[in-house]
Amino acid sequence: MIQKRVLVVDDDAAIRQMFITLLHRNGYAVDDASDGKQGLLRIRSDEYDAIILDLMMPVVSGFEFLEAVARDMPATMQRIIVTTGASRNDLRKLDVSQIFALIRKPFDIHELLRKVGECSDKQNIVR
Repeated sequence: MIQKRVLVVDDDAAIRQMFITLLHRNGYAVDDASDGKQGLLRIRSDEYDAIILDLMMPVVSGFEFLEAVARDMPATMQRIIVTTGASRNDLRKLDVSQIFALIRKPFDIHELLRKVGECSDKQNIVR
């Protein structure tokens, strides 16, 4: 069985490590990036079944990441699960119909795992 791959893009090292540990324990191969710029480099060179993306990051924000993906790799948009504590006002800039899911922080770990599973299963179907 091929291991499903997840990319975690978040500037908070503790959250990244929590995601990595949680996802590894649930059978996923995980890569990570500490900002949107690193995340973009990763998705341009590797393929992921799901991408967990924080919106509020330095260097290249999650919003800028989404703009670049929508422009350059539109099919990848449906692999993105946004996790955010951003205000509702900030979220007005986000078109949730373009991404796989939006999960507000603080989030339920079981909900996150369920969404990652649904997203990665969906990707295997459309490939």
